[in-house]
Amino acid sequence: MIQFNEYFQGTDDVNKLGFSSSNPKYIPKEYLEQKQFIIFRTCHSYGDWVIISAMPKLLKQKYPDCTVAIPSPKCIGKYYSPTNWQNKHVDPFNNVIEIFKSNPYVDGMIDEIPYGLPIYHDHFRIYDESNPHIPLIKQMLKFWRFEDHEIEDCQPDLYWENEEKDIGDKIIENIFEDNEFGFLYIDNSSLPPSCNSPELIREKEKLIQKEISNHNLSWLYYSGDDTFTYKTNNKVINVKNLNISLRIQNYIKSKSKLIIGHQGGYGTDCMSRYTQCYVVPLHPNKLNEHIQIGTNYLL
Repeated sequence: MIQFNEYFQGTDDVNKLGFSSSNPKYIPKEYLEQKQFIIFRTCHSYGDWVIISAMPKLLKQKYPDCTVAIPSPKCIGKYYSPTNWQNKHVDPFNNVIEIFKSNPYVDGMIDEIPYGLPIYHDHFRIYDESNPHIPLIKQMLKFWRFEDHEIEDCQPDLYWENEEKDIGDKIIENIFEDNEFGFLYIDNSSLPPSCNSPELIREKEKLIQKEISNHNLSWLYYSGDDTFTYKTNNKVINVKNLNISLRIQNYIKSKSKLIIGHQGGYGTDCMSRYTQCYVVPLHPNKLNEHIQIGTNYLL
């Protein structure tokens, strides 16, 4: 892996990005004193952005009167090609809008980074060599000089407009009336080669089926190829048939009793704040920095 500095220049070929807690480096105090912050990522899938979506709120809490900006798709496009993320997203750079729209802690979106301004992106993190299972957002905020007690509330943080809520609430009422429901994220179409062997997929499907059988619910589901092969005695509806936006889908998911399925940014990682999540990780026993607090991992 190539470590990038605050000007997006490659500096070192490293085994692990960031700085060890045994020899940490921190964000310059001079940068913090200016109180004009930009949150930036070097990876741009939905999951890459959503796992740090609580940063604006936490920065505002620790550094009162600061401003927090995010890069626009146009800004991201000046530094990165969308090619690496187009297997999952048609317009990957729009994920930043999907996630931070209506966020009251984001002050604006920039189309261009001011000349000479350092950007302390996700390569600036402090990791613990003895514990790989620390969420990325916690590692990044450690670099931003946060104490442990200041980053407990770091789960993905989404905000919906009233119109989106109204649409979602009406759909829930029409389909489920006053009954509880669950959501199944059973998309394995974009699994990396190391995770999609037939044997491993079958083992993951068994774990998901076992958990489904523990809950007497009706279900919405998302599947990459629209197929549904799991056994359930109750109503099952493909969320794609509702013809609603990704944001409304996520609002509906936030109102579900629980979510079961594969690990994924849109599918499960984004919901750990809102409901119980039962998740089969991409790599068995290898959660690392993508671990989400409060999620039940099926191993």
